[in-house]
Amino acid sequence: MDWMWPMRRVDQTQRGFSLLEAVVVVAIMMILMGIAVVQSFGTLESYQVNSAMDTVVSQLRVARELSITQRRVLQIWIDSAAESDGRYHVKYQQQPAPGTSEVAGPLVSVPMPATVQFVLEPSVPDTPMAFGNNAAVYIGNPPVTGGPTVMQFNPNGTFTDSTGTNLIYGTVFMGIPNKPESARAVTIMGGTGRVRQYTYAGGATGWFQ
Repeated sequence: MDWMWPMRRVDQTQRGFSLLEAVVVVAIMMILMGIAVVQSFGTLESYQVNSAMDTVVSQLRVARELSITQRRVLQIWIDSAAESDGRYHVKYQQQPAPGTSEVAGPLVSVPMPATVQFVLEPSVPDTPMAFGNNAAVYIGNPPVTGGPTVMQFNPNGTFTDSTGTNLIYGTVFMGIPNKPESARAVTIMGGTGRVRQYTYAGGATGWFQ
């Protein structure tokens, strides 16, 4: 005789979420979304100031390389105020060879991201190069606000004033106004034309390359 084992009843009753559980889940989702939004804003600001720093560095280096390869003086300009498009620009222009009928090359003007300015917050210290931080654009020999009227790279790679022999040096500070943690800096060494970039970490850490 075969034994018939009793079959267990399967409880198919499905239990739903209570109202309290649903509210807790929604609250957690909202908190996570808020954190994501805050982090995304911080990331966007970092991207913008890093992009601005890269713009300044790349244009200065391009100007120097063109001066060397073309054997021509390259004058540069760094805006101390926003232009008509509301942005700050870095500009350079190849100059004609002395004593020739050449004309100056086209003016190259490259804007920074709209939210970034050449600005120096009072709490931001000088860079390790110690060229001074009395202004956002502080270049010369000694450095002056806005830099000399004429700043140029020469075919030998040096960075000078209009004389072509007086070496100048300095720093360009940039960032988002009223946000010291967004500070970035680019330094220029007159004797070599070398360009360095710095990021401000704040506090005791200060600047790092």
